[in-house]
Amino acid sequence: MRDELRVAATIGNVPQVSDFVRDTAKRLRLPDDVLFDIDLAVEEASTNIVRHAYESGRAGDILVRVEATDGAVRITLTDWGRPFVADAAHLAVDVPVEVRAEGGMGVLLVHELMDEVTRTAASAPGGPNVLTMVKHTGR
Repeated sequence: MRDELRVAATIGNVPQVSDFVRDTAKRLRLPDDVLFDIDLAVEEASTNIVRHAYESGRAGDILVRVEATDGAVRITLTDWGRPFVADAAHLAVDVPVEVRAEGGMGVLLVHELMDEVTRTAASAPGGPNVLTMVKHTGR
């Protein structure tokens, strides 16, 4: 199974992205705790794309792909905005909240909720940035 959705990268479309992924995942009859983790990770990641990849009101899109494989759900978010590369500071659990940048827990949260998280940053301006998140379902 593979479903896709492409929407404008606006804060108003984040619920549409979340609903699309949630509805697709529900068809797989996943446990509620797995659905919760996926939903929260997708909401955080898509919000980050809207706020950071397309800052300054620049228009752009998010392409959402959900794929079910044996034992896993793979969610891919693609944008064509400014690339984001997570460094060790984004993933460190021992950095005090007071020291982190505002909203600096989102990347860590996505990594904690999902079993695998990979990013591929565009090699040239305007190229695709791809965030892939995998949740193992045990099926």
